[in-house]
Amino acid sequence: MSYGPYQPGNPCRMPPRRKRKSLRAVLRSVAGLSALIVIAGIAGCHSKATTAASSPATSGPAAAAATPRPAQTGFGATLAQWKAAHRLDVSVPARNAYLPHLDGEDTWQVVMVAGGRVNSYTLNVPASSLSSAEARARQELPADTRVLWARTVPGKCSQEQFESATLAAALGDGQVNVEFDNASSGNATPITEELFSTWDAPAVAQAPAC
Repeated sequence: MSYGPYQPGNPCRMPPRRKRKSLRAVLRSVAGLSALIVIAGIAGCHSKATTAASSPATSGPAAAAATPRPAQTGFGATLAQWKAAHRLDVSVPARNAYLPHLDGEDTWQVVMVAGGRVNSYTLNVPASSLSSAEARARQELPADTRVLWARTVPGKCSQEQFESATLAAALGDGQVNVEFDNASSGNATPITEELFSTWDAPAVAQAPAC
């Protein structure tokens, strides 16, 4: 039966049917929306992963604080640190000399301790030039040690005054005086011994006598 064109108010003229979307079209729409949601989610995860990867685990002062400093084993060391790094010569009654022997003498002699820390001793070395002796002296001192002044008294000795923030924190006094001389002749060269002490001399005018 044909009703003819639709006329409002006329019951014999029915409204035209609306076209329904096919199931395929609906699924396409849903699939497209789901794809957008998944892509957005992946992008968000990628952004978080990139941010996390670009953030270092530890940096700045925190990392520096976590790095342990090497233990002192020479001048300024605690007695325990010193003994752990040196071998006592038990044949010396004063118990203040340490092996090995060098030309019949202990390498470290008359080792003195104050406040639980080593603050004076004599270091015997093979006959050396001043530059070699200075390099050997630095091995007994912390890495932050710097030279305040140096002098040579002809025919007697050479001296160097050092300063170290590490020693200042450990001993309450960061200055170290090292005297270089020849133990046999008393001359300045060749150098066979180095005398370490806490003598304070900010300038060469305050230097101790050889």
